[in-house]
Amino acid sequence: MRTLRFVSAALGAAAIATALAAAPASAATDGAATLRAAGVDAAKLAPGWKVVGDQIVWNGGETTLSLSPSAASNCQANYVCLYEHRDFGGRRLQFRDPGLKNLVDYGFNDQMSSWHNRRGVDARWYYNIGSGTSRCMQANSQSSYVGNADNDQASSLRIYTSASAC
Repeated sequence: MRTLRFVSAALGAAAIATALAAAPASAATDGAATLRAAGVDAAKLAPGWKVVGDQIVWNGGETTLSLSPSAASNCQANYVCLYEHRDFGGRRLQFRDPGLKNLVDYGFNDQMSSWHNRRGVDARWYYNIGSGTSRCMQANSQSSYVGNADNDQASSLRIYTSASAC
């Protein structure tokens, strides 16, 4: 009897494993598998995210994180974009709305190497969360490389409501 239960349990587990393996990737409604494949820890992201294509999206597109390499021309009008690598390469994190953004919440802490401000207002990135060493990002400007000293140092971003903040 004990052997029969073991065989039955083993067959049931095998059937479940086979069904899960056969399930399409789109069956994961929360996108966690896509994030894992991109090296992003979903547990460390700000709440309210969803995966749409090759991007993580918050607040209906106010903030997006691309999971694939992109180019400077991909920074949409009226957004501030941060890039993982110099020359606008690697993953792109972009914000539209004013205010302070904690890059830790978006899986992008200490990863920025270049940026593009396509807004008509100034922005500023910080080594810490809204304080300490910072660098200005004037309205409608860009930097293809922040320099060796500033590379991979950004922990937060503040988008202002005017072009006279810097």
